[in-house]
Formats: sequence, C-alpha cells, structure tokens
Amino acid sequence: MQKIMTICLLWLMPVLAHATSASTFVYNKSQDDIVSANNHTQLRSIASITKIMTAIVYLDYHRFLNTKIPLQTPVRSNLPRQDYSRRDLLAAMLIRSDNAAAETLARDYPGGRDAFIQAMNAKAQALNMSHTRFADPSGLSRDNRSTAQDIAEMMLASVRYPIIREASVARQASFETFHLQKIRVIELPNTNRPLLLEFDSIIVSKTGWTTPAGWCVGMVVEKDRQVYVVIVLCSRTKQERFETAKRLMINHIPDRQIEELGLDWQF
Repeated sequence: MQKIMTICLLWLMPVLAHATSASTFVYNKSQDDIVSANNHTQLRSIASITKIMTAIVYLDYHRFLNTKIPLQTPVRSNLPRQDYSRRDLLAAMLIRSDNAAAETLARDYPGGRDAFIQAMNAKAQALNMSHTRFADPSGLSRDNRSTAQDIAEMMLASVRYPIIREASVARQASFETFHLQKIRVIELPNTNRPLLLEFDSIIVSKTGWTTPAGWCVGMVVEKDRQVYVVIVLCSRTKQERFETAKRLMINHIPDRQIEELGLDWQF
C-alpha cells in the first residue's frame, strides 16, 4: 500500500506544483520599492528563465561572438545541425528559447559544461541569489530552482549586457541555414511575443515552461525613467501567464501621463 501511495504522489507532483497560486513580484529598482509580491520567496522550478543566467555567464567570458561553432544537439533544437556564430546562438536561445543553443554555449566554455554550471551557481551567489541553484544551462532540469525575488536580481543584472537587451525583446530572429546546397531562411518568433507587442516599455524578457515549473516569465521594464522588474512563476497555463503579467504591468507600473489626467486605468 505504501508503495502505491508513493507512486501516486510522484505522478501527482506536477499537478500539486500548480495547485498553489503563482509566485509574482514587481519591484521598482529606481525607488528600491517592492510594489507587489505574492509567494515571492517560495522555491520554484524556473524552466527557461535559466537562459538569462546562461547568457550572463557566457558573455562574462566570451568576447569573440562572430566566431562560428558547431551546434550540439543533445536536446531538441529549432535549428538544423550546422555551424553558427556565438552571437546567433545567443539570439536563438534568448528569442526562441532554443535548448540546443544553450547546451552548445555551455560546452564552448573553458572546462566544458560542468565548469559552466559551476560558474552559473557562482554568479548566482555573487548576485545575492542565495536561494537559487542551477543544474543545467537550458532549464529543462526540474532542479533549476529559485524564487521570484532571486530571479528579479538576475533580470536586473542582465540589463548591463547590450546583447541580452537587444536579443531578448526582438520580435523574431532570422537564421540562414544550408540544405542540399541551398540557402534557407528560418524565422523564429519570440516566445514572449504577445507581451512584447502589448508593451513597448519591456527592455529585457524571458519566458519559460516545463511541467514542474509551469508557465513563467521574467521582464525588466523602463517606464517614465523608472526601472521595474516583473516576475511570474508557476502559472497554470500560457494564457494565465499572459493575463497575470499584463495585469501586473497595468496595475503596478503607472503611466504618468494617464495618472496626471486623473483617469482610471486599472482593471
């Protein structure tokens, strides 16, 4: 009987992870003010939001981003297997959340993948992300865990990297691939495209999804000379993630011009 109960609990773990409400966090960096928070210190799997740290650690070391390296495919990819510039791999990882691009960059690091993951965890500690642990560079592992408050620190740190700012909010990326001696262009839309189309104030963006993590998003927003970070972890559906993030943006990041007119802009 105990064995049956254990099996049932393991089967229900993804469902139980979503039974609690999502973690949300809105922080005004300019004013050093927590604007809104819910379950923001709860430890969660973070899925592909991990890739922001992957980009940070990689860019801390590599400066020759036009150098081409072969795509490694231990996991599925949106790209065919060929050589890509490091810059293109960063773009594919940040725009379309390509897992193979993340793994390729980690393996390109001095000492390889293990050394890269160690560097990710060391960087997390340096950023005072004391509740964060990384187990892989893509976020596929359920053991990549953090809190909404810790993720806010990472998202704010990413603002210092022009490539992350540029790539993460691009609506889509185009890649030239070669097949049967012909050039083919692949278009990869941003995984956070709906919010990027809705708000032009987002300056860094990264989504994530796995069964243990639910639907996640982390964003840095610049509005009226104020810098905010918006985090949503463990939404039950993609639509819920969108609606939650949109509500947080509208209700907690004021539009000064509307505010001055005295109009009711909340919903």
